[in-house]
Amino acid sequence: MPRLVPPRVAPPPQPLRGLAFLAGYVRNPIGVVPQAAYDGDLVAYARGGREIVWITAPDLIRQVMLDEREKFQKLAQIRVLSPLLGKGMLTSEGADWKWQRQAAAPMFRQQDLMGFVPAFVRAADAVVARWRAQPGVHAVDRDMTQATFDVISATLLPSADARMPQAVERSTGQFQRSGAWSQLYAVANLPRWLPQPGRRAMARAVRDLRAAVAAVIAERRALSAPPDDLLPRLMRARDPESALAMNDEQLADNLLTFYLAGHETTAKALTWTLYLLARSPEWSAALEEEVARVTGGREVEAAHIEQLVLTQQVIKESMRLFPPVPLMTRQAVVDARLGGHPVRAGTSVVLPIYAIHRHARRWEDPDAFDPERFGEVREAQIPRYQYMPFGAGPRICIGQAFAMIEATAMLATFVAQARLAPVPGHDPAPVARVTLFPKGGMPLAVRLRS
Repeated sequence: MPRLVPPRVAPPPQPLRGLAFLAGYVRNPIGVVPQAAYDGDLVAYARGGREIVWITAPDLIRQVMLDEREKFQKLAQIRVLSPLLGKGMLTSEGADWKWQRQAAAPMFRQQDLMGFVPAFVRAADAVVARWRAQPGVHAVDRDMTQATFDVISATLLPSADARMPQAVERSTGQFQRSGAWSQLYAVANLPRWLPQPGRRAMARAVRDLRAAVAAVIAERRALSAPPDDLLPRLMRARDPESALAMNDEQLADNLLTFYLAGHETTAKALTWTLYLLARSPEWSAALEEEVARVTGGREVEAAHIEQLVLTQQVIKESMRLFPPVPLMTRQAVVDARLGGHPVRAGTSVVLPIYAIHRHARRWEDPDAFDPERFGEVREAQIPRYQYMPFGAGPRICIGQAFAMIEATAMLATFVAQARLAPVPGHDPAPVARVTLFPKGGMPLAVRLRS
């Protein structure tokens, strides 16, 4: 296949200092990750008596995420997300996290997830119907956000409340706009009382969204026979230590976690994947051939998912180049050592997933789009902590299998019915907020098949 190198972030040759670091971080947090992180193992940056440490070596990542995880906690991520997600699964530690995850885990068994494939296909078909009704250029990033929200609403968390989609869209947008400031304050350990741009607007968006979620919970409590989806299972769950059930606030925390984390990341993965296929007609044609051969021209079904091998390779390679969550952070809560480097308590340890996935010594031709690197033999040679679109260790994303089945079914549905092409003059630069979004959106020209 012809070599495709999509737009990338150009790292600074040396770590940025002072105001240059602050301004660069607000513009694009992955834009301040220095070149040394792309070809070294650890980069330390001292500021104001504190350090920020970037790590990219698989053994160091394993140390932080698994072997010594009690020394490195999610304090910065919790600070950024807790105004919206409270003390839900994504923003809890220790026993609080463990029992909430155990309560939700039965919803994510592989055999049960295959039953959702028709819902995934219906959501994709709804997008294609909109494309067919109005041929031309479409904002594919918004289309994918709508489609993956429809999936969550139809599978894990059905609700008749019409306010939810608008409330989720407003709050997600506000978090994306204010996210870099929140991340900067958290990573740099700045005082919470400092003024922060966008804080009031974010607080309004959070109030609106939590009110909508409270209405969903009240709606369910009023039902005599609620459907057996995620919410009633969370309602029935009991803390093994206290035997207490989740109160409405805890239920809201976890519903918001699934609404936002459960659809926004998959939306970004599909957005970047469709862009890469639009830029690579050869790979697009190869996927068309696979989908036609596997499905026989029929609708995608659960039995087809495992056979759509190349489709999944394309998705995995897309998430390597454009990881939906481009940065993860941990905070050292005690003094420690990483690769011989002393790390004092309070140090921010940043796992720049974007740089880890493009490391010059660990990936062949790291900036090129090459789905063949996820063929069976080559993928088996990739160290576990070198490729982490869903995180790693005990805190790995609970919805990993859900997201991969969803993305596979939806991408195959799109490929079977449409071909996309880039809009001349628009090369979307990757920008990190909470997720990795394309600067200026993702307009693509859509051509439907008859």
